[in-house]
Amino acid sequence: MCTSNCPKVSVLIPVYNSAPFLEDAIRSILSQTFEDFELLLLNDASTDNSEEIIKKFTDPRLKYFSNKKNLGISGSRNRLMDLASGEYLAIMDNDDLSLPDRLRKQVEFMDKNPEVAMLGSWGKLFCKFPPSPGFFGRLKQRFINLGWIWCQPEHPDINDMLRGNPVMHSSSMLRRQALVRDNIRYNPSYTPAEDFDLCRQILAAGWKLANLSEVLFLYHYHGGNFSLKNKRSMRFADRKVKKDVLKLLEKKSFFYPYILVMLQKLRLKFFLRNKHD
Repeated sequence: MCTSNCPKVSVLIPVYNSAPFLEDAIRSILSQTFEDFELLLLNDASTDNSEEIIKKFTDPRLKYFSNKKNLGISGSRNRLMDLASGEYLAIMDNDDLSLPDRLRKQVEFMDKNPEVAMLGSWGKLFCKFPPSPGFFGRLKQRFINLGWIWCQPEHPDINDMLRGNPVMHSSSMLRRQALVRDNIRYNPSYTPAEDFDLCRQILAAGWKLANLSEVLFLYHYHGGNFSLKNKRSMRFADRKVKKDVLKLLEKKSFFYPYILVMLQKLRLKFFLRNKHD
């Protein structure tokens, strides 16, 4: 653990075969208006040229690590947490983008709200490349780029967990002290919903979740997203987390169709003119 000259924030990005998106993701962090951070990139035994792309950057805040063998997303996230020295841990996936004021606004909120262990934000969907070739791929790309905003509740509680993941993980900032105090870690048995389970662990330990009601990151919907490629595993893991939530609430069952989640949270930018974009 760092005892002096520690950065305020450690930005954690697990990397796996992300060459088409990685450079943009890195630049979105290095161009933050808040500068007191370290950027940790952990290459999980990629087979593409991700390492070559990372090593092009010379910014001293960037620290590069690699796994000798593939640990998977949960193992890599845990190793990144162990390598971090910041008071706060900012999470981002290797194919998403953070807007310039993301870190500054999240740090300001976390400093003022010590009871919050995880802070997320709203996210805007975008697609840089067509999800699939041909006319329908281009049509889908245009639809995604209409300006869809995923809106999360400002103060989600344990009941919100039954409606789905209440924090977009790639937008989240974690309070390191909370994770250490209560031994909160990513559990591989919940992959690919390990982030959803992390929210459950945080709430079960008595900490709070929160979301800033503005767009601070861009979610890259490109068809190759880990959760989209593993839909069956995602559904299974999602149900597993919700079963654990039911135990906390002492309920036997609860059903909330995903279509209702989308209707509740997904909005076009056009209808959110009073919010930041």
